[in-house]
Amino acid sequence: MATPITSPTSTESKLTTETFRKCWTASTADNNLTLHGFRRFKTTHLINLRLLESEIAEMDHAIYQAGISLGISPSPTDRLGLRHSKKDANVPNIEDTITPEFTATLRDLLKQYDTPVLTESCYADDALQAFNNIMAMETFALIDDEKQASARDDLNLHEVYKTRLLRVDLGTRARTDPFQRWLHRYLRAFRYWSLSQRSENNTEGLGSLLGSHCRWSYQDTILIAEVVGRVTTALLTAVFLVIPLAILSHQPSKNVQLVVVSVWFLVLSFLVALFLKVSSFEMMAVAAAYAAVLSVFVSNVPGNG
Repeated sequence: MATPITSPTSTESKLTTETFRKCWTASTADNNLTLHGFRRFKTTHLINLRLLESEIAEMDHAIYQAGISLGISPSPTDRLGLRHSKKDANVPNIEDTITPEFTATLRDLLKQYDTPVLTESCYADDALQAFNNIMAMETFALIDDEKQASARDDLNLHEVYKTRLLRVDLGTRARTDPFQRWLHRYLRAFRYWSLSQRSENNTEGLGSLLGSHCRWSYQDTILIAEVVGRVTTALLTAVFLVIPLAILSHQPSKNVQLVVVSVWFLVLSFLVALFLKVSSFEMMAVAAAYAAVLSVFVSNVPGNG
């Protein structure tokens, strides 16, 4: 007997239509924040990882207890520290613990936890690697995009400020300078403060506060922080080249010249290490290049002993 096909109810159809309407609006937006902004579900990912970790930890304990119960002497180096491992009072029989079902469950959990698995068409990263990829992506605050924020009736202004969305059209934050991240954070905080001031006399809800459908406000804090960071770095570079050279050109004493070069060299090295994301080798290269420029200028300036 054939199973009757049930048609969706009117409520389900309305919910599906409304969901599609929101997805269509976001997927055809003219602004990059709305078009490429996706939720990252950070807490949910972490809960999933912790649950997997807990299940694997129980199986890991069972494996170690089964191994210790075999009575095999540890290797001479004993890198795992098996000689100091604590044995449970009642260890189940190894035939009852290490079973084909146990092995299959362990493999499945490990695959979900941290192992890339080969699917029919591509490699798919699972829990740990997926979370690492997500957390490395550029983010912006939901408060930067009034259009998406106004659609979230379940969030208040502070929650909108704290919610982070991913920019899937940009690269990772692996090379983002700390200075740019600070700018990014302060720009978000300023926007939140500005909207908080507006909300004091607003009684119509978050949607009314963030504007109407005819005029939406956007703040691309990633782009602003990047531009301001580059301009500031260029200006500081000019300052650290022009000012010490101007001082050295009017200073005949070699001792004073040495002090000037040392001070500016130390200050530049400290600022580069603090505000820019550079490796140890890049830090050495920057410091050496700057010291070379100043030392060449000093060597060409006649001075008194």
